[in-house]
Amino acid sequence: MNIKEIQKDWKTLDNGNFDFFTKDLRLVSHQSLNGKFAEGLPPVEEMTRGHISRMFSAISIVSDIIWAFNILWRSDKKTVILANGSSPIGNYLCLLNHFLFRGKHKILFWDSHIEPKSRFKKYFARRCFLGCSLATFWSRKQIKNYAKYFNLPETKLIFIPYKANHSQWKPRKNISLGYVFSGGNTKRDYKTLVDSVKNTDVRLIISATNPSVKATIEDIPNVIPLAATEPSFAKLMASSKFVVIPMRSTGLKGAGEANFCNAMWHGKPLIAMDDISAEDYVVEGETGYVTSPGNVEQLRKKILELWNDNEKCAYMGNNNRKLVNKYYTHDLCMRRIIRLACLLIQEI
Repeated sequence: MNIKEIQKDWKTLDNGNFDFFTKDLRLVSHQSLNGKFAEGLPPVEEMTRGHISRMFSAISIVSDIIWAFNILWRSDKKTVILANGSSPIGNYLCLLNHFLFRGKHKILFWDSHIEPKSRFKKYFARRCFLGCSLATFWSRKQIKNYAKYFNLPETKLIFIPYKANHSQWKPRKNISLGYVFSGGNTKRDYKTLVDSVKNTDVRLIISATNPSVKATIEDIPNVIPLAATEPSFAKLMASSKFVVIPMRSTGLKGAGEANFCNAMWHGKPLIAMDDISAEDYVVEGETGYVTSPGNVEQLRKKILELWNDNEKCAYMGNNNRKLVNKYYTHDLCMRRIIRLACLLIQEI
């Protein structure tokens, strides 16, 4: 098994033999990566902030850069660094590796949220990707988008599906209190969603914690906007009849993957208005539907179809629960990340 094989089919990563380690091979990270998902794999050493980094804690960017430099300085050619791109330190690791260490370190750059708009930010974002050995993305289309936008070889990019964050908790009883649920802040198109349920008997609850996003939700009788944080967000999703995630068609990457997987975890049918990531998670007609961004009539048709068909909802929800347990739990996702790092070690 090698990286090229995984790039062709990520499922291969779940079934490979990883009995090729020797004691002098090393995995390190700036965060703790321990749990059931790591059983049977080499331990990931957490490298915390050193004394000098803590001295500059009042200036976060300086503190993080020193931390990143320390991790790189203490890593040798038999080390793979797991850099979480959702945190600044993960990005600084890649940038320093590119500019100061000339790319000599092996870095797995995972969960990248880089989506720059200015030329200045695009310049550094591209160097960030050049400074890693491999970068993970949560959909296949993101690979194409990023390779083209940043002029990157697709060999440096890989699709690994995201996870149901709610799967870290005990499953809730699968019930339906007779409403449709939607939630999230990033790139959500709640105007199209609200328009799709106008003049219907569909009861819709929308959770948006960002006040500016919540303000876009029109006040109509059958729509209840609120700002639920976890675990209330999970409770609302788990008690709904089905889930709708309305995404805007914008930018390089999607933003609904976690909610797609969480809806599946709770055994709910999913309607995703999306053109980037949803097709990698939704089995059309079996676990839910994918509609075109901004298409009110198409979205309304699918919502009414599920609203009026309890049997289909139960069928799709059951399929989703089986699918998420097989592919999209938190443990499975994190295990794949560590396994990818192991494959990078193998290629040293």
